[in-house]
Amino acid sequence: MLKLIAMGNVLMKDDGIGIFIAKAMEEELKVKGVEVIYGETDFGYCISKVNDFDTVIILDAASYGKSPGEISMIPLNQYTSEYSGYTQHSYNLLDILKLYYPNLEGDILAVEVKEITFGFGLTQELQKKKKDIIKEVQHYLDLLQEERRAQVERK
Repeated sequence: MLKLIAMGNVLMKDDGIGIFIAKAMEEELKVKGVEVIYGETDFGYCISKVNDFDTVIILDAASYGKSPGEISMIPLNQYTSEYSGYTQHSYNLLDILKLYYPNLEGDILAVEVKEITFGFGLTQELQKKKKDIIKEVQHYLDLLQEERRAQVERK
């Protein structure tokens, strides 16, 4: 099953972009058979909703020094942790997914932010680009679903 996991903290301005975008797309995604999971900052909940044969798309905020609203796509199998040692409190969602589901297929859609600070709502820069971000995420998901259908037909 195709699952979109929206991550972020809506009380930290642009950090909540994944949540805001998923909420705007939720009804259309449900019609298309995509399960939307609001992980926010609770990766344990997210893990409980994932199965071995799912395709997982993680929608989250990023700060890579790009233009606000620009989306970076990173395959899950290319993710590497920056941590060299772990305690039970230093894991993140991607580390846990890799640990429990090493063959899980999917991608990270990381939306470049303008500002992460205390406050509810997106910055003007991301608010202005919200419709474009939604279109780009939807286009990506549509292509992914077409690819998955083609794989099933080939079998």
